[in-house]
Amino acid sequence: MHDNATKKRIIDTMCTLVAQRGYDKTSIGQIADVIGMKKASIYYYFKSKEEIFLNLVSELYEDEYLQNPPLLQPDIDAHTFQKELLHFGDELIDSYYENPDIRKVYAEIDLQTTRIPALKEIAYAANERLNQFLLRCMAQGITLGIFPRDFNPTVNAELLYMLLVGIDAAILYDLPIDTKAVWHEAILKLFS
Repeated sequence: MHDNATKKRIIDTMCTLVAQRGYDKTSIGQIADVIGMKKASIYYYFKSKEEIFLNLVSELYEDEYLQNPPLLQPDIDAHTFQKELLHFGDELIDSYYENPDIRKVYAEIDLQTTRIPALKEIAYAANERLNQFLLRCMAQGITLGIFPRDFNPTVNAELLYMLLVGIDAAILYDLPIDTKAVWHEAILKLFS
């Protein structure tokens, strides 16, 4: 139990330092100093700074929305489906705004994926899970008769995925865009 708490403190400290300084300017020595432990002790828990960062990224990319999502319930009606799809996007957008430091970490993740192959794999897998979730939602909409049979679930899932990626970028760069209004307009167009 104590080991898990210490690992969590190391990962959380990595998160804070990456948000403040970036990955390249964060060191194991700095993590140890912040936590108040010896640098060598960090290596008891993690082999390298990269391993700490990969654990942090895996933690950030946990897909809570995949746990029994209302959108995939077999008895959902069209109105509730639309409401839940709007809510799903709103929740993601809110999570982007909640913690500016986490947005900095996500930006650093994007930068580091070009240099750390294992990080690229984690980020790719997380993005693929999101895209597949959206595809299952679109297919569910067809099954329930919410969307017509000729509705292309793949293209529409990819459209929503790309919209969420763009919303993420707009928030990261503090662009003057009403991201929820954009999300809502896109969802309403799916139903028209």
